Amino acid sequence: MGRRVMARVVAASLLAGGCQAVVPSPEDGGRRAVPSPVSPVSPGAPVSPASPVSPEVSPVPRLTPRQFEARGRFTVNQGTVSRSQGGYQADGANESAILVSGPGRLALTNPQIDKTGNSGSTSESGFFGVNAAVLAQSGGSVEISGGSVTTDGAGAHGLFAYGESSTVSMTGGTIETSADYSHGGSAADRGRATLARVKVTTSGIHSAAVLAARGGGEVTVIGGELATSGRLSAGAYSMGSVTCVGARLEAEQGEGLVVDGASSLSAKDCVVRGAVGARMFRLGGRRQGPSVLTLEGGRLMAEKGDTFQVRGTTGLITVRRGVRVRNDGRLLHVTRLARAALTVEGSVLDGDVMTDETSSATVELRGGARLTGRISRAAALALDASSRWTVTDDSVVGALTGAQIRGGVVENVIGNGHVVRYDPRLPANRALGGRSYALAKGGRLLPGR
Repeated sequence: MGRRVMARVVAASLLAGGCQAVVPSPEDGGRRAVPSPVSPVSPGAPVSPASPVSPEVSPVPRLTPRQFEARGRFTVNQGTVSRSQGGYQADGANESAILVSGPGRLALTNPQIDKTGNSGSTSESGFFGVNAAVLAQSGGSVEISGGSVTTDGAGAHGLFAYGESSTVSMTGGTIETSADYSHGGSAADRGRATLARVKVTTSGIHSAAVLAARGGGEVTVIGGELATSGRLSAGAYSMGSVTCVGARLEAEQGEGLVVDGASSLSAKDCVVRGAVGARMFRLGGRRQGPSVLTLEGGRLMAEKGDTFQVRGTTGLITVRRGVRVRNDGRLLHVTRLARAALTVEGSVLDGDVMTDETSSATVELRGGARLTGRISRAAALALDASSRWTVTDDSVVGALTGAQIRGGVVENVIGNGHVVRYDPRLPANRALGGRSYALAKGGRLLPGR
């Protein structure tokens, strides 16, 4: 699978003609081709579409087809090995401190694991876990209780599970990565990584706290504190499946949550803070299909941008059970040929709903949900009898369904003196009859665009 992917990338570069620079993408350092007449290595780091700040120059290993076999300073490839305490170190390029291959199993209690040295290729480290401090592959299993995992090298992930039936888990303890393209906990190609009550910190660019990488990687986070300080570094990044329960995630210069392509991410009773709250998009070559984000309870805070940002994909967002949000004014921003469906159950959300001319959005409020903000560019809105929309500026909706009208007044839309226009030509608006209505607390609902 990995070889086919890399072959297609290399073939595309050759067909394009000339030399190309390569800068890494989130899962393997952000790899994408950029025309360059001179050097095969980009002189600078990429600018994320969602990043509030452009990154500075950072060296990037060259993109190559797979050429490095995983190596480990301490290896297990059969039987079950249990150890307590002890130190494990590796400083060579493309070398893990611990490598476990199936059917081997390793159980560690309070280890000190240190990895230095760069990866020779971001594709090797991002796709296959080469150069990770701890790597489980080919059905291998690693269980860590307490202790610490520390890395200082480009492409040096903390924990990595590669391949179906490969698992790596950590309960308690700490993971810290300090160089670029070094995620805290990762899984790829149906590997599974679990972090329970672990403190994770990363400081390099493109260094998510946890990453479900391509090929259906699965990551589970239970409790703990996850923090990133580097640019373009998300709290949790999913190209597979990420589940977070009762955790705190903070991304100082990246997105709190990212769903890339046909992937899913759920957060239950979590506190999430990022420059952007949650971003959903699809890079070229990713599996087509909806990006799915589910929030239940907890908080989602966007310090410098939108709460929910959907670009170039179909984003399905469900918010239920009292989620609280904070943003700089936009709750949902849908752009670049994207579609978004936001379902809100029993939660109170503030912020504007905006789409560009190429995109569309629907917002459904039910179970006592509350939305306060402006709706622009004819996004559709559906309300049940228990839900309310409070208008903060003149707005335009496409379909407006579920309006509770009594005596010519729409009781579940609080107008505050503003004008809301709807499209009378849409079949969904047939119940409104093309007429004008008053809104609760002033304002008007008018036909027209």
